[in-house]
Amino acid sequence: MTIGEDLREARQRAGLSLGRLALMTGVSAGHLSRVERGAREVTPALIHHYEVALGDPTVHFAATGTPDPCAPEMGTVDDMKRRGLLSVIAAASVGVATGEPLTRLLDGLATEPPSNVGLPEVRAVEAAADLYMRMDLARGGNAATAMARGSLEWAVKLQGRPMADPTRERLCSAVGLLADRVGWATYDQGRLERAARLLTFALDSAARGTDRDLRAHTMLDLSVTFADMGRPRDGVEILRLALGDERISSAERANVHAVAARHCAAADDRQGGLRHIGLAEDALSRAEPATAPDWAHHITVSPGHHDSALGLALFQLGEDSDARARLTAALDRLGESRTRTGLRCLTRLAVLRVREGDRDGGAEQARRAVMLAADVRSTRVANDLRMMIDGVRECGMTELARELTGSLTAA
Repeated sequence: MTIGEDLREARQRAGLSLGRLALMTGVSAGHLSRVERGAREVTPALIHHYEVALGDPTVHFAATGTPDPCAPEMGTVDDMKRRGLLSVIAAASVGVATGEPLTRLLDGLATEPPSNVGLPEVRAVEAAADLYMRMDLARGGNAATAMARGSLEWAVKLQGRPMADPTRERLCSAVGLLADRVGWATYDQGRLERAARLLTFALDSAARGTDRDLRAHTMLDLSVTFADMGRPRDGVEILRLALGDERISSAERANVHAVAARHCAAADDRQGGLRHIGLAEDALSRAEPATAPDWAHHITVSPGHHDSALGLALFQLGEDSDARARLTAALDRLGESRTRTGLRCLTRLAVLRVREGDRDGGAEQARRAVMLAADVRSTRVANDLRMMIDGVRECGMTELARELTGSLTAA
């Protein structure tokens, strides 16, 4: 076999075409072809191009049987690593690198937390929680959760390091918030038991901090998980524990009462639900949004949030007129960053309109809900869409129900 044939065999073994190899080496495909056919001289420099591009330091020896004095030394481990990295870079430059070598480039990037934790590390965790919260509230999705998980793992390691007591309290609140958001996203994906475990961890961390609203809100999220597992009375009990803390703000207290009303409805306790509605409205009249913690401005005291929480509860309690007023107000105020909450309101408004006899208006809202939900990955929203379709069907609009079901299946 000729040297050119050796080179061609090495290239084919690597799965590279002449065109790709030309891009990687800067040598024309025609010249490479002639070299492989034996029509052009095989120079040491050209053999070195093949070695780097193919990531195969044995090409030169196989082709010539002798070392190349113009090529770098290959004898040490460091030389081999360097040449291997060059081959990966060359392949990556034209998009033909295999995954394994590039994955190995990430080895060793994990960083250990500092020996002493200070405010810079705490602020980093707070920033990670804020970024993830914004991403999750807008659309959710596994990508955002994967990013948050990495931040949470690092943040938990920080808790085992020495730090001043005020720093530890602030860190506990930051870790609690981040864990709560990851737990809530896990719940939204329909993984209820795992979500309950994550939210319990979040609660433990939040309780070690000084943010009492965060503690209450984490208990609220945990209660929703229990309610969706078929245990709404347990959800109410969890919220009673939260409401026992007199230090929580009126805004968060209103939020907790609204969700408690929803759990009462699920537990067939209508009177208890209506009592919580009244307590929520009373707390809301005394709320001072300006004093809320930063995270609450994205959730609890964000525009339209309390209207949506009360509207969802009133809908489940069968208070259709009040529910429609609250849900309409929520939709008017909710911004683009609350996509899933807006969809939860819209699905219920569609059902209410149909119930009230406004079939055209209800159908329009139902179609809009299905369209807006097309790129939202949420078990809650998926359940709401099915509830909406069932509600439309129960009102006799079987053709619309069939159309909506078809649209969901196509999506």
